[in-house]
Amino acid sequence: MVRTLLVSATAAGVVANAGACSCSVGSSHSVSKSDIASQIGAQVNCEMKVENQNFNVNVTVTSVNGNDVKFDMVETVDKNQVASVVTDELTQQVGSKPDSVTCPDNLKGVEGATLRCQLTDNGKNYGVNVTVTSVDAGDVHFDFKVDDHPE
Repeated sequence: MVRTLLVSATAAGVVANAGACSCSVGSSHSVSKSDIASQIGAQVNCEMKVENQNFNVNVTVTSVNGNDVKFDMVETVDKNQVASVVTDELTQQVGSKPDSVTCPDNLKGVEGATLRCQLTDNGKNYGVNVTVTSVDAGDVHFDFKVDDHPE
């Protein structure tokens, strides 16, 4: 279970480069309209600071109308934290710790969001499907299933 922050916002110029971005509620950033418009639908993982607390968020630009930029933000669960939870749960279930669990990206804190991670154990690689089952008062609950056969 992980705490999450769900935000839907309208603001001008909060999204930066597609590779990374950061924002701070209460301050403004400027990005050209053409840069924003080219990113409509694009998803960018960012770090956001609210009242001296850092959150990882996924930002999706939904529309641009003049200087009005609309976007959705949802907090993400750090990929290393997801891997750690999967590792701990598997260790409890099977009685031994896998060699490693890695996830390629953060998990969006939205019911139904999925992430495909990799598990390595005794030299064999398995896929792991992670699915958010619910978000309850900001707590993200997710299940995972390890593939039946190695890749």
